[in-house]
Amino acid sequence: MANHITEIKQLGFVTRDIEKAIENFTKVGLTDWSPVTKVSNKEFTGMICDGEKQDYAFLCATDSELDIEIELIQPLDDHSDYAHWLDKLDTWISLHHISVSTDDEDDLRNSGHKLLLAGYQKGIPFEWEYYDFRDDIGTVLEYFPMPVEE
Repeated sequence: MANHITEIKQLGFVTRDIEKAIENFTKVGLTDWSPVTKVSNKEFTGMICDGEKQDYAFLCATDSELDIEIELIQPLDDHSDYAHWLDKLDTWISLHHISVSTDDEDDLRNSGHKLLLAGYQKGIPFEWEYYDFRDDIGTVLEYFPMPVEE
């Protein structure tokens, strides 16, 4: 990467049991969880897994009471890197990604790292992209591109 990470915005965990994960994080003091929401191709378009168009679904909840948001994701099928990661590690919960900001919008896109997951919300300017940095730093980096101003 030619430029640098300027902010860590979120730690994203994948889990096989989102309710148990919320309960366990609550026990250590994270208590301000958003409602669990289902995310699928009904809300998003252009969903990508391993660089190919692929519909997938998951449950999601976040806690934003700290300076870094904690995100919990429970895959609902085996079509995403979330599910593949849990299967590879043979565990019920694991850190999956770190969401970052960079000082150049195209930094991660042009880094040469594989695009693992992506999705674009219908009707509003919101999208996410995940790049595979596991061989470099042991995790995936997530990026929310800035919406284009018209």
